Amino acid sequence: MKNSYIPALGILSLASAVICSASPVWETDWNKALEKAGKSGQPVLVDFTGSDWCPGCIYLRQNIFDAEAFAKYAEDNNFMLVELDFPRKEGKMPPEKLKFHEELMRRYGISVFPSVLMMEGNGAPYAKIVGPSRTVEEYLKKLEAAGETRLKLKEAVAAASALKGKEKLEKLVQALKLLPEDLQPYQKELIAEISVLDPEDQYGFAGKAEKAVTMAAQRLMMERFYKKYAGPFSAEKIRAGREEALQMLEKQDILPAIRLEITKYVSDGYALERNYPKALEYLKMARDADPESQAAKKLEPWIGNMQKVINKGK
Repeated sequence: MKNSYIPALGILSLASAVICSASPVWETDWNKALEKAGKSGQPVLVDFTGSDWCPGCIYLRQNIFDAEAFAKYAEDNNFMLVELDFPRKEGKMPPEKLKFHEELMRRYGISVFPSVLMMEGNGAPYAKIVGPSRTVEEYLKKLEAAGETRLKLKEAVAAASALKGKEKLEKLVQALKLLPEDLQPYQKELIAEISVLDPEDQYGFAGKAEKAVTMAAQRLMMERFYKKYAGPFSAEKIRAGREEALQMLEKQDILPAIRLEITKYVSDGYALERNYPKALEYLKMARDADPESQAAKKLEPWIGNMQKVINKGK
């Protein structure tokens, strides 16, 4: 079954960079950090981490973020560094703060740890980096690419401001498309400007903003679902979870990514019951729920292996 949090890295070689004696200062107050960055114009690096349970998160902190080269890069580029921790050790973080971090995790669609978002002080991300890199140099290249995206976005928006009507609309749309598709809905100010010029929403960006809100709500729904059926498996729990999952699939407003996730859950239940033909049927349905997604592509080996299991049993 799917876990709520997925470490992006299991074991990495510990060939590490030189560790800086004075590590960068990390802000842990989200609102305070964004308020400061909003006033100063600083780029914000937000680290979603599991400091006491996620191997990749620990590696990223010890071998990348605590390295002298990173400290210098962060200082040179005037980064506002923000840590959003999700510890599992009891008492390490006040429950209300952890709950707020979980709300931010859902808001930004974070499902893999560690994940880093580069954003502006208004909370609009322009780049996402999932997992650590083996070396500081490799990670800094990713940050450099993120910085280039930020610069291109600012230049494109500035160029659009000198235009009017359709020309301005097209330039703003081009600017928004500089970002990965999953980050576009968070550019609320830019989308609002596009919506004024595109009242019929021909480019579909107003719909994307609404989709981001729906996605956050459905992520919360799934988190509650997983918690409800977590723990030791039993035949009764598998059947109850499947029944509820199938009821969710009947809802017409379930987004493709969530539909894939729910359908995969049903498949997993059948696999645990060794009903492999049904497990294969729902695996294929999960893939087809969001066929162009990375999650769908990752199901292909599962489908192949399940088919082999079925063929072997014939």
